[in-house]
Amino acid sequence: MKRTDGELILLCTLPVVALIWVSAFFLFPGFVHPMSPNLSAEEVASFYRDETARIRYSMILFNWFGVGLVPIVILLAMQIRRMAFKTPILTYSLIACAGGPPTLFLIANMFWLLGSFRPERAPELTQLLNDLAWLTFTILVPYLIAQCLLFALAIFWDRQEQPVFKPWVAVFNLLIAAALAPAAFTALASTGPFAWDGVLSFWLKNVAIAVWIIVMGLVLAQTIRQQRALERVAA
Repeated sequence: MKRTDGELILLCTLPVVALIWVSAFFLFPGFVHPMSPNLSAEEVASFYRDETARIRYSMILFNWFGVGLVPIVILLAMQIRRMAFKTPILTYSLIACAGGPPTLFLIANMFWLLGSFRPERAPELTQLLNDLAWLTFTILVPYLIAQCLLFALAIFWDRQEQPVFKPWVAVFNLLIAAALAPAAFTALASTGPFAWDGVLSFWLKNVAIAVWIIVMGLVLAQTIRQQRALERVAA
């Protein structure tokens, strides 16, 4: 089997990843209307008691989104290998970054699940688990930012006559990195745009992730299919 066949198999998983992301987002009651960091312990505990089933099901589903991020990063790493470099350092660095977001997504999910597993526990303990979940989920962006910056750098360094990706893809990744950056400071505020339910730390971050998955999925699909067509012609 040719290498591009394996890439196409991974590529076919991306629509599933997008579907999981959208489904989990709307299923979890704490996302559509983000929970405020200023809720009292009793209010947080009441949320977990009232929404126990939805929290459990949405977090089980959301676990698979973190796993689904791995194929898209590996596909990007495979494309970097095709660029005109004398060193594989960017490929290895991108692959190393691939393990961070899925792991942190899983940890955040586990805290939400733990909060809903025994909703009758002391409200202060449920509030603590809720804080851990939201902060972990929000501040994992350094890994995502690093992925965008490494990929943009690789594109700028690709000086082939026919580069693997066009320069606008690099600029797009830089913009996504900038959009994700405010979420790294969410632990400094409990109100306003930098809070975990704020415009910058929640909405801008999650919209940026969704847009990145869609755009990079389409770009990868077009690039891999073009490469496959060229290999057929060469054969």
